[in-house]
Parts: sequence; structure tokens; C-alpha cells
Amino acid sequence: MSEPLIIQFTPSQQDYAKVLRLFFFRRTSTQVSLGFLAIAFGLICYTVLTQGTAPSFFELIWLLLPPLFVAYVFFIQPSRMASRVIKDDQLAAETTLEVSDAGVKISNSFTSALLEWNNLQKLVVTKEYYLLLIKVNKNSFRFLPLRAFKTAQEKERFQSLVQQHLSMG
Repeated sequence: MSEPLIIQFTPSQQDYAKVLRLFFFRRTSTQVSLGFLAIAFGLICYTVLTQGTAPSFFELIWLLLPPLFVAYVFFIQPSRMASRVIKDDQLAAETTLEVSDAGVKISNSFTSALLEWNNLQKLVVTKEYYLLLIKVNKNSFRFLPLRAFKTAQEKERFQSLVQQHLSMG
């Protein structure tokens, strides 16, 4: 058994807003809703442009709904949730991740929890974050900002440990 990898970071309000956007976008329900709205938006645009008259009230609603949905899901809701979360001392405290063969132990000055590998679904890799998706609760995840790694070797070691236990997507 190798030495655990210890990573520390302090989450910011911006971190929470960004990871919530990423998480919402990755959800199948969000993607299906966006697909449905894009099709409806396209059909309404086509109808409005080809009929040559002013759009009806119904058509106006469908022209406004997709942009409003996108604004709400990807900008308003994550920002609102992030501003609430950052006021919670437990969620805004410096966080330590201890990654080992047993799992990922996440702790701060208030609490500590071990996420065993078999309770994690996969690791999602983005430009700025790793998202650890939880198996049991599809609406739950943990995140790790890439800025938390002090060296490239530390990041490689993290990826290696995770790849031994999870798929990376």
C-alpha cells in the first residue's frame, strides 16, 4: 500500500458557481431539456419567419423560453447556489483530500468523510476541475480544483490513483 496523496485547497464562490454549471450541463436531464428546447425554438423560428405575420403570444413564449432556461440553469441558479454555499463555514473552509487505495478522504476543520472507491461512479476531467461523481446520489459530487496541485507530479499521481479504481470521463 502506497503513501496517501494529500491535497489541500480552499473553495471559493467562483469554484462553486463553475462546478455547478459543469455538473448541470453533464446531467442527462439538462441535455434532453436543451435538445427539446432547441428543436422547439428552431420550429418556432421557422414558423415565424415563413408565415410573414407577427408572432402570436404562444410563439413569443417559445422564442423566449430557451434563452431564459439557459440563463437560469447555467448562470442564475449556479450563482445563487454558490453565494449561499460560500456563506456556510463548513463548505467554505480549507479542504483536505487524502487519496489512497481505501478511497478519497475529504476533511476540513468541521468534518471528515471517507468516500470509498466503490461509492464513486467516475472522475470527470474538465479544464479547471476534477468532479468526483457519487454512485448512490446522482445529484451529488465532490470537486477538486486543478490549482490545488502543487506540482505536475502530484497531479499525475492523483490521476494514476484514480485510474486504478474509477473510469475517467
